[in-house]
Amino acid sequence: MEVFIMLKKFTVKNFKNFKEKIVLDFSKVHEYEFNQNLIKNNLINKLLIYGPNNSGKSNLGAAIMDITTHLTDNYGDNLLYLCYKNYDSIDDTVDFSYEFLFGDKNIVYKYSKNERRELLKEELIVNEDIIFKYNYQTNKFDNYIEEAKTIDISKKNREISALKYIYNNTMYWQEDNPLRLLMEFVNNMLWFRSLRYNEFMGVMANGENINDFIINNRLISKLEKFLKDCGQNYDLCEISESGKKVLGVKYKNYKVRFDLVASTGTRSLLLFFYWMNRTENISFVYLDEFDAFYHYELSEYILKYVNNKSEFQTVLTSHNTYLIDNELMRPDCYAIMGKGKITSFADSTNKVIRKTHNLEKMMLGGEFEK
Repeated sequence: MEVFIMLKKFTVKNFKNFKEKIVLDFSKVHEYEFNQNLIKNNLINKLLIYGPNNSGKSNLGAAIMDITTHLTDNYGDNLLYLCYKNYDSIDDTVDFSYEFLFGDKNIVYKYSKNERRELLKEELIVNEDIIFKYNYQTNKFDNYIEEAKTIDISKKNREISALKYIYNNTMYWQEDNPLRLLMEFVNNMLWFRSLRYNEFMGVMANGENINDFIINNRLISKLEKFLKDCGQNYDLCEISESGKKVLGVKYKNYKVRFDLVASTGTRSLLLFFYWMNRTENISFVYLDEFDAFYHYELSEYILKYVNNKSEFQTVLTSHNTYLIDNELMRPDCYAIMGKGKITSFADSTNKVIRKTHNLEKMMLGGEFEK
């Protein structure tokens, strides 16, 4: 079996509405014999989170993606980081911990920031061995990276992460080096949603025109087929407007710009198609309210589409209870968020859940609300 680096556990404390520590644990896998494709390397690879409004589903995505804001040069939506710390807390420190798994390597990266999102400390641990620790307040640096022994951390800009500085100034990292693996994973993390516009974080430094991407990469036919599979029948084409090529729709007597005739739901599908074709190296995707504009049958299709993409780890959020079905997922891949915790359906009840159980009925009946 090919081994991939994956996020095993994420913990955050004092971030936005998370005053107390909240944990998202992908290692809590149960021994279900169905939908085993949703599990990879004995970790949950596809997770669908439910929760009432204001439970923190969007904040969880922002918290997980925080690591990209200081370890990469990729785009980050600063609007998501307004009111950074929890204002009910007297503690000014926001603590993050990411635990990754790669084969027999357990990689833990911890850091803390203040309300201004300035790093206060960083620590990297592999298999319980400290690789490096850096305290920004005392400038104390404990470095156990053999390849980085000659690096003078005092020369780095205070605004640059110590881990990023070490990585950028160290040559010849082996392919299985924990630091390299972590940096590659983080550099390919993606968060997106389409509630207002193309909101995203990660993967690339700046946004780009979606129409240009589809036309330049000759994806019009592929997009047309994707939309048809989603029940949206469009005869797509390329048209010229003011000397610029744009995505269009052919009718009997006219050709019209796609964005002028597409519904909100169809434009959301266009965005989804774009991100699924934008990069081959996505490591982790957080799709916030992924089905906000979809009919329930379309939501089911998109969920199946994502679940078949085993190459990257995915967290989705939704309010659509029609998707709670053992035919689509499994109890340890559904989670409920509330009361300061995230718990899978499998761990939210004392009942032994079998494939024949009606998960939606159990959810609506309050079975999983501990």
